[in-house]
Formats: sequence, C-alpha cells, structure tokens
Amino acid sequence: MIKNLRWPIHFLFGLLLLFITGESFAQDNLVKGQVLNEIDQPVAGISIKVKGTTTGTVSDGLGHFAIRASVNDILVFSAVGFKTQEATVVSGKEITVKMMMDMTGLNEVVVIGYGTQKRSNLTSAVSSVSGETLDKVAANNPVNALQGRVAGLSVSSPGGNPGQASDVRLRGIGTFGVHQPLYIIDGVPGDPYYLSSNDVASVEVLKDGAAASIYGSNSANGVILITTKKGKKGAPIIDFSGFYSTVTPTEKYKFLDAEGYKKVHTQMYTNAGALPADFPAYLTKNTGVNTDWQDLINRRGVSQNYNIGLSGGSDYLTYALSGDLTDDKGTFIGSKFNKKSIKSRNDFTKGILNVSSNIVYTETVSEAAKFDVKDSYFQSPLLPVFDNNEQYGYALTVDGLPKFQNPIGIDHFLDANSKTRYLAGSIKLNLKLYKGLSYTANLSYINAQTDDYEHSPSFRANANDPAVSFPRVFNRTSNYKERLMEHLLNYDLNIDKHSFKLVAGYTAQEKTNKFLSATVDGKTIVRTVVNGNIVETEVPAGFSNPDFNTITAGIGGTFNAAGSNNKYVRLSTLARLNYAYDDKYLLQVSVRRDGSSIFGEDRRYGVFPSVSAGWNISKETFLKDVSWLTNLKLRASYGELGNEGALGYYDHQALITTINNWSGGYVQGSGSTPWPGSASYTLLNRDLQWETLKSKNLGLDFGLFNNSLKGSINYYNNVTDGLLITKEVPPSAGLLDPILNVGKISNKGLELEANYQFTKNDWRFDLGGTFSLLKNKVISLANPDQVLFGTGLRFGTDHIPTQTTVGREIGAFYLYEANGLFQSDAEAANYKNAAGDPLQPDAVAGDVRFRDANNDGVINEKDKTYQGSGFAKYEYGFNIGVTFKNFDLSLFWQGVGGNKIYNGNRFELEGMDAGRNFLATTLSAWTPQNTNTSMPRAVLGDPNTNTRESTRFLENGAYLRLKLVQLGYTLPNEVLKKMKFSRLRVYLSGQNLVTFTKYTGLDPEVGTFSALDTGVDRMLYPQNKRLLAGVQLTF
Repeated sequence: MIKNLRWPIHFLFGLLLLFITGESFAQDNLVKGQVLNEIDQPVAGISIKVKGTTTGTVSDGLGHFAIRASVNDILVFSAVGFKTQEATVVSGKEITVKMMMDMTGLNEVVVIGYGTQKRSNLTSAVSSVSGETLDKVAANNPVNALQGRVAGLSVSSPGGNPGQASDVRLRGIGTFGVHQPLYIIDGVPGDPYYLSSNDVASVEVLKDGAAASIYGSNSANGVILITTKKGKKGAPIIDFSGFYSTVTPTEKYKFLDAEGYKKVHTQMYTNAGALPADFPAYLTKNTGVNTDWQDLINRRGVSQNYNIGLSGGSDYLTYALSGDLTDDKGTFIGSKFNKKSIKSRNDFTKGILNVSSNIVYTETVSEAAKFDVKDSYFQSPLLPVFDNNEQYGYALTVDGLPKFQNPIGIDHFLDANSKTRYLAGSIKLNLKLYKGLSYTANLSYINAQTDDYEHSPSFRANANDPAVSFPRVFNRTSNYKERLMEHLLNYDLNIDKHSFKLVAGYTAQEKTNKFLSATVDGKTIVRTVVNGNIVETEVPAGFSNPDFNTITAGIGGTFNAAGSNNKYVRLSTLARLNYAYDDKYLLQVSVRRDGSSIFGEDRRYGVFPSVSAGWNISKETFLKDVSWLTNLKLRASYGELGNEGALGYYDHQALITTINNWSGGYVQGSGSTPWPGSASYTLLNRDLQWETLKSKNLGLDFGLFNNSLKGSINYYNNVTDGLLITKEVPPSAGLLDPILNVGKISNKGLELEANYQFTKNDWRFDLGGTFSLLKNKVISLANPDQVLFGTGLRFGTDHIPTQTTVGREIGAFYLYEANGLFQSDAEAANYKNAAGDPLQPDAVAGDVRFRDANNDGVINEKDKTYQGSGFAKYEYGFNIGVTFKNFDLSLFWQGVGGNKIYNGNRFELEGMDAGRNFLATTLSAWTPQNTNTSMPRAVLGDPNTNTRESTRFLENGAYLRLKLVQLGYTLPNEVLKKMKFSRLRVYLSGQNLVTFTKYTGLDPEVGTFSALDTGVDRMLYPQNKRLLAGVQLTF
C-alpha cells in the first residue's frame, strides 16, 4: 500500500517543486524605479508591494526602489499622507511613480506622551509642526523656529544676542516660578537648545491637561515633543545643507550729535541755575569731535550654519548620523556664538525585538558684549575714542560728571566667555511579548558642563580718575547630570468595533547640579575696627605680575570661593487607557503619581489625573451624504498638572546660615575681634506642596473638501491653584519671607489653527494661519491687599512700572497719569488740592502735570493706577506658500495686539542726568519759544521727577512683522541625474525684514525679563534683520 503511494507522492512533490521553481523564475525580474512627489522631488519611505502577494520593499532616501516582480504584475505604492498609487510592470522598463498628497489625513499618526495615535482618534489638544517647516527658518535651535507656528504658543527672545535662548510660554503664565515647557526628545527629557533644527522630523505641542498630564509634575507649563529624523532602508544617502547670512539690527537709536548735545546740556544746566564754571571750556575743548558711540559698538554681523548627514539602512538596521556647525558673529562688537554638534540615531528591528539609540554631543562657546551697552549709549559725543597717547581713554570732562568707561577700551582689555559641553544619550528597547502586549524600557543620561571665565587686567578707566582698576580673574565650573529609567507595558486589544490601548509604567529620575567658583582680585583688604565699627580699605596686592590671567597666578590677592552640590529625585507611576468604539466614540483616561525630593515627607507625592472624550461626528450615518464634510470631531477634556518650578532644593526645610568674622560677626567689647556664628533664617514648612494646574478644554477639529481646508478650534480655562508665593513676615523675626501655597491664577483663551492646500496643474498653494486670544488674571495672593513688585529699571529697586495684584494680570502696569505740560509758572503754582496747597510744589513751566488719581490732595505712590498689561490679548501668524514647477516661495508673518510696552529706553535716554547723551527727541524740549511739544523742559536733576514711572513712557505694543520670506529653486531631475545628485535646491531668504508698529523703541519684541515684568523694554539686545543664501543637497 505504501509502495503504491510513492508515485503519487513523487508526482505531487515534483509538481510542487516545478511550481515553486516556476514562480521563482517568473519573479526573477528585478524591477527598478523611483518615487517622486507632486513637484518631482524624491520621496522616501513609500511602501511598494506586489499586489496579491507578500513581496514588498520601501523607497530609499532618494526615492529609488528595487523589487522582484513579473511582467504585468501590479505594484501598489502607499504611505501615510499620500494617495495609494498602482503601476503595471513592463518588461525592461523602469517605473516612475508620482505620489499625490492625501488631504484627508485620516490615518495620520502623531506623537503623544509615551506613544503614538491616529490624529482622527485624538481627544486632546495637540498641534504639530513638520520638520520641513522648521527647515525654512535659519534658527540655531528648533524652539526659535516655532514662533507664530502654533496657536497659544508664545516664543519671544529677550534680545538678539547670538545663541540666546528664547522665552517660551504656552497658554499664558500660571506661575511665578519657571514657566518654560517640558521638552521631550525622542521619548526622553532633553534640551532642544543643543539640538540642530536640521535633525528634527516633527514637533508636537501638548497643550491641554489631558494631553500633558501623563508627564505629571513636569507638565503644568505644557509639553513639547520633538522627534528627530531616522534612517530609512536603502543605500547610504548624504544630505548637506548650509547658509550664510548677514545680520543687522532692525533699528537704531537716534542720539544727539555734538551740536545737539551742547544745546540740550546748556539748556539743562541753565534751567537748573547750576552751570559749572568749566563747562564752556569743556564744550570747546574737543572741537571737531563728534563720536557716534552707537555706531562704534555696532557692526554688521555674520551668521552661518552647515549640516551634513549620512543615513540609510538594511532590513534590520537603519541609521542616521549628522554633524552641525553654527557660527554667529553678533551685531555688538565682541559678541559671538559658536556651536558644534554631532548626532547619531540607530534603529534595529528583528522579529519581536526593536532597539533604538540616540546620542547627541554639543559644544558651545558664547561671548556677550563685554561692556555695559546702556552706559555706552550714555557716552558724550564730545569725547574721542582715544586720548592724546592713542590709548583707550578720552579727554578730561567736567568735574562731577559721571565717569562712564570707554566701551571700545573695555572690549579691547576684557576677556570673557562661557563654554558648554553637552552630552545626551538614550537607548530604548521594545519587546513584543504576546499578541498586542509589549514591554518597553527607556534609559537616558545627560551630562552638561559649563565653564565661565572672566579676566580683567589693570587699566585706567578714564582720564578724570587717575586710579587704575584692580586686575581680576573669575572661574566657575558647573555640572548638571540627569539619569532616567522607565519601564512600560503596552497592550492593544481589538474586539469587533471596540478598540483598547493601555499603557502603564514606572519611571525614576535623578538630577544632580553642582558648581564651584573662584575669584581673585589683585588687591588686598585691610580691615580695622574703629569705635566698634569695621572699616575696610582696598590696597593693591603688589605681586610681580599685575595682569595675571589665571587663578593660581593671582595668589596673594583677595581670594573668594563658593560652591554647591545638590541632588533631586523623582519617582513616578503612570497609566493611560484609550478606548474607541467604531472610531466614532472616543475616551481617554490617564493618571500619574509623582514623588519629589523637593517636598517634605508628608507632601512628597502628588496625583495628577485626566479624562478626555471625543465624538467623530463626521462618521455618523446622518452625515454620510454631506460630501464636502471630510472630518468633524468634537473634543472635551479635563486634566490636573503639577509644577514645582518655583521652589529650590531646600525651601521646605529650616535652614541655618553661618556668619564669618568680618561680614556680620559680633564685636564683643571695644576693639575686640569679631566672632563668627550661625543663625536660623528660614522656617520649617512641612505643608509645601505642588502648584496644581486644573485644565479644561473644549475643542473642535474640522476638515472640508477632502481636507483641503482643515483646522481646529480650542477654548481653554486653566486655573493654577496653590500658587507658591512669598509672604512677608515682620523684620523683627530675623527670617526670610516664607514660601506658601496661597495664590491662584487663571488663564482663559481661544485658539484657531487652519490650513488650506490645493494643487492646479504646475501650481501648488499652501495657506495657513494661527490665531489665539488670552486673558490672564490673578485670582488670589497671600492676602487680598498683597502687592508683588517687578524689578526696577534703575538698581532693581527704583522706577518700578509693574505690580501684581488681585484681579489683574501678572505684572500689570501701575503708573502715574501724565496729563500734559504746564505752560506757565502760574499754571503750575495754581495746580492745588482742595486745601489750597500746591500738588506739585517743585513744578514750573515745561514740567509734566500728574493727576491726583485718588483725590487725597497728595501726589504719591497711591496715585499709580492700572494702565494695562504687557500680555498680548491676541497673537497670530499666517504663512503663504506657492510652488510653481521647480520654484517655491514662502512668506510668514507674525504679530501680536492688545498689549502695552513700557519704553524703558526713553526713561533712560531722556532722563536729564548730567553728562549723559540723550535721544534726539530731547531737542524738542519745552521752552518759552517751543510750547507745542510733549517733551518736558531740559533741567538738571529733574526736580519735578518728570521721569517718574508714568504713562509718558507707556506705548502701544502691537506689531505685525514679516518674519520670513524665502525664494527657492530646485534643479530638475534630468539635470540632477547628469550631476549624480538626487536633489539640489538653492534659496535666498530674509528674516525680520519689515515691521509695522506704533512702538517708538528699537523693537516691539521686548521679551520677558521675568513673570512680573512682562512688556518692559530694558534696552536689551534688539532683534536682527537677516539676509541669507543657502543650499540643500542630497546625493
């Protein structure tokens, strides 16, 4: 029987072998081709499969592919964001497929906390910015490129200083502490300022509580997720990009020239009746000198960036390596910034195992202007740069005038820089344990070391002061380390129309921060006790090398050292459940429990829950016949987020300070030596806990006309409770003011994001915009009458224009009300209170009239009234992109409105202080012959305090700025093939070219000095205009 079966078995085996062999021969044709987009640029990552089989591949970074298929087989080309295309295999012919964008975007995947999700199933407020968008902005980090791109995200620079970090606020300010968002780079915390924009694939901004609460106590200020580029399967690809730009300030001040200076100062002294005897000689001593100090300290800056990348991969391993160089020379002499970085990302997938690794190493060197910019502006134009000996000094000035240091000399003599070495590495392991169940482990490490150095040799500051400055050397080394370990379980389950996604995990994070600094001055301090008082006298140290430039070379001088070593630990557990029924009805619930070493044992742990729901209305049957409606989804969410950024490492503890012999020691008896001691200076506070942000969000996502027009609308109401605020205690307590959880702040707003795309023949149009409204309000402080003052414009405690009070915005303007100028002495004398007493007894003709706002008969601090806020009531941005064949044009506008700016420049530069130079506007100062003016009289000493913090200096802060215009050209494919390139694009670009504003200062983008000082212009480094040329090359 078995023998009888041999023949059929042999026959069937031979037939099967023949079939397999025939199939192998049939598919032994290697089909090659290339995938392009609508404008004939290569597209990587497109899936190519032989229809009806499992044979497949993907296009490489140049869009090329190779696959085995038979003649007349159909190849299927597909990818998220593109319409599926098909092509028939023709013998001996390569295939070129043009992929068309799929506007519906229903399968678009976005990155969220600890995972990804289809955009159509999102139930929270998440905004995305593509890496292609960031590539168009010549920014030295990806954060600076986000300005105006995301509704509700405010990105401003405290100045245009090279390498300066931006101030970032998401949906207002809800704390007096750190208000910067949390940055997550490829799944782990990181610092984007050490990352190149060229390495970024996408940015997601988690805006509401439901999206961000999975990050718990780190997330109250929002979360920004950055995903870097990774390699794709295929042959190695080299990408190069570079630009070179010239940089100039957007505006310059108009100062008095020599003749204007003489005129205004003569008026100033004459009106004060205090003309110095030697002043006329001073005015004529340097005849012909007309020094433009502003022009001398400014220059045309240069900025350049070059990035080269290598990427590719096999079936199991993909890699992406890059190197980046940024070199900026600022517009102030001596200011510059240099950044060098290398990055590596590797992804390995084999069966159930996936391993991903990231390493970034960055070195930066920054040098700010070494002179005081404000003092440089004060310099008299009558003073030459060099004295008669060609040294950095100047001719004798009037005795008693301020002795400002020569900024050109300071730049020559001083040496100061800051060097940082930043290393960040992470490894992620994902293991598929069972159907739908996987385990993920994340390990990351950050080490950042910064070395600050300052050296000032001995030199003579100015001719009036014969004293020579003491040499000085300062060194500071700070080191920051961060370690993170995470263990996560993910489970996906689909039952009929029910879909469940669960993530649960444990994280442990440790941070250490330490520094050591040392200072040596070429002087010694002789201390004596006279009548029980300590008297200190500085004398030269007298070593052989008076211009030492190292700490050790300064031994024998005055040595001071300081240091600290702090550690912080956070332990957390987290869980999130996503549920969808038929992709119509959506629910997300999450919770995170954080434990922080910053708090005492009784308040160490905090729980941060969230819940959100969504309804895909467009999937309901009653809308199936509405052809123009592609997507309509309603969302609602509530979440609680934590913040500890207002606290230091030891604020909950009772601390003791030591007092050394000479700085506060007690003298016991006449002439005896002071003794050291110690004293308590903070109270124990076991009840300190997290600030808690309670976030509510209602959103609507829409897509019309096959998603050619799509966008979202969000309304939010965020309330920060348990605000950490200092509460005053009587001075007799001998303690620092304690920090308590006693405040509450509200931020409410409306956000709109919309984009419209369409293609016709060789034209493609991309139009987009963002718009946001914001209302910030302080609900409560330590007590109803508490006032938190901002930082004064002079010495930090004088001329304070902002106050934080209950019922108003953080850092609102409280100012005297200026009400014109007195036109005669009699008018000033007759400005009286009800009792007949002069309200401004020192005022005369030409002085400012201030209103007695509370009608108490006295003009004083109580007459300061609310005058608005530096918070923009609305912000907006819109972009216009046009592509015609191989040409592309992009314009991006950004603006704000409804905000005020306190022009501190005018306060400083119209201040009538002796010896200073002023703005040219002071030429219009009031005189009996020039009464039709708003500029008060020029008078030394300002007896009427015309420059007090008043509405005189408050201006409209609205602006509209052309942030970016770029024209590019991409070489055609037929040309590129001859050049052996895959892509070559050249472009010209400009940044900050045009600004429309009523603000009279240099720049309406004044940035934020602190949360309590929003909208105060402090004469910081202005924004810059950039003109640049660049190239992007792939081969």
